[in-house]
Amino acid sequence: MLTTISRNGFLLAIFAIICTAAVATVNQLTKPAIAKQEQMALLKTINQLIPESSYDNDIFASCFTINDDNLLGKGQSQQVFVAKKGEKPVALMLETSTFKGYAGEIKLAIGIFADGKVAGVRAIRHTETPGLGDKIQVNKSDWIYSFTGKHYEAAQDSRWEVTKNGGDIDAFTGATITPRAVTLAVKDALIYFDKNQQMLFNQTPNCGAL
Repeated sequence: MLTTISRNGFLLAIFAIICTAAVATVNQLTKPAIAKQEQMALLKTINQLIPESSYDNDIFASCFTINDDNLLGKGQSQQVFVAKKGEKPVALMLETSTFKGYAGEIKLAIGIFADGKVAGVRAIRHTETPGLGDKIQVNKSDWIYSFTGKHYEAAQDSRWEVTKNGGDIDAFTGATITPRAVTLAVKDALIYFDKNQQMLFNQTPNCGAL
């Protein structure tokens, strides 16, 4: 009886080791393909925000990380990608996060031209309510285009609010929390850009291989 139990236990242990090894091998084999897919998705987002024809540098090689608990999301490390034409900075894509939405983190990618104007905004990760808060997605509504071409001026700070709160940005029907969270996050990112423009366009890349 004990011998049978011991043998079965041994066989189960061997089976577990084989399964673990197989999973690890599959992960190693698929890791490069997954990384490539993620890179292509990221490049697609960048080129939606910054026209590909406007820059000629390897934008992945320009990547560096920044942190600002007050303006870019508490405890979050954000990536920046700088677009240049003939070594002259044209624009950048900056990531930011807000936790002021309805359901956790909203991760945004914000394109900003060298003159401080918004090139575009995309929601790249969120868990907002389907049918309501998910209208921040470009494939759900065109609301996110509201920011394109805008810029931040301290004298007009109050305009960076949803209309319900006296600002210029329309919320969408049935939801105010999510569009307000995104509006304030975009505003904070533009404030960060204004305060750190020289650093952002001259920072040494540190993201490593993407």
